Amino acid sequence: MLGRYRYTASTLTPGEDIELVGRLHYFALIIPFCLTSASVFAWFAAMSYSRTLERYNSSILTVAVWLPVVALVIFTIASWLKRNLIEMVCTNKRVVKRTGIINVTTEELNRERIESVEIRQSIFGRLFNYGDILFSGTGTSKVVFSFINQPRLMKQVIDEVISRPN
Repeated sequence: MLGRYRYTASTLTPGEDIELVGRLHYFALIIPFCLTSASVFAWFAAMSYSRTLERYNSSILTVAVWLPVVALVIFTIASWLKRNLIEMVCTNKRVVKRTGIINVTTEELNRERIESVEIRQSIFGRLFNYGDILFSGTGTSKVVFSFINQPRLMKQVIDEVISRPN
């Protein structure tokens, strides 16, 4: 489990343990999935038209045939990266969110600084059991875990971790 969360595991202080790992809900991948499905459909449509228009042999037809294939590859890679390269971790001392590959953004909020933990769910979030967990800290600091699977269960565990004495 810690292999996926290298940053958090590498920055643990003595006595700090990972209590909870946020899992991205599959609904976060729905847009790349829809675009991938549209690409596949467009590719099949272009292939069927290419057989009827073979005599024209144009470069536009070649682009029309291969563009959906390229889009399929790009959307598949983007979905995989989104799913596997976001760290959302709650330790017994802090909350950590890390995103990005080249432009890395790391948001951390110490447990003592957390003032409130909110759940935000849309109608689809309530139906499919996903939502955002918003950690508000002293001042203007905030950390948001987006598209979290089972947010109410996670909030219960987070509240328990926060309320524990040091």
